[in-house]
Amino acid sequence: MVEHEKKVIEKLLGIEDFYELAVRVSDTDLMDVVHSNIYITYFDEGFISFTSKLNKNCGALHKEGIVFPVRKVEIEYLNSATFGDTVLIHTRVLQVGNTSITLSMDCYKNTKSNDTLLVKGRIVRLIMDLKTNKLIKITDFFKDII
Repeated sequence: MVEHEKKVIEKLLGIEDFYELAVRVSDTDLMDVVHSNIYITYFDEGFISFTSKLNKNCGALHKEGIVFPVRKVEIEYLNSATFGDTVLIHTRVLQVGNTSITLSMDCYKNTKSNDTLLVKGRIVRLIMDLKTNKLIKITDFFKDII
C-alpha cells in the first residue's frame, strides 16, 4: 500500500458525523413506533450527511453515474422511537477495504435529558461507476480528503 492510501484510510477512520432528523408519521407502523425497515432509510440519510462532510455530493455524483450500493447490513434493535421524536444518526468508519467501506450507523433518540440508543447498525457500502459498471477503489474516490 502506498503512502497516500495509508493517509486516506487514516483520515477516513478518524471522521465521524452526526445527523439529526424528525420521525415522520409515515415512518411508524401499526404499533406507532418507527418500522424496522425505516432505519435503512435513516442509514442512507446518515451516509449522505457523512459524504457531504467530505465534500462529496451524492446527488451530483449520482447524476454523473457514481452510486453507493449496499453489500451488507446488520441491525440490532434495542429501543423504539415514535412519531415526533428526534433521531440522531452517528456515522463513523470502522474499516476501509479495497473497494468497500464499513460504517457504524448507530441511531439515538435525541432528547434534552439524554440520548437513548435505538439501533446499532453496521453497513458495508461499495462505490460504483455505472458508466463502466466497475467498482471504484475507496482510497481513489476519497483521495482529495488528505
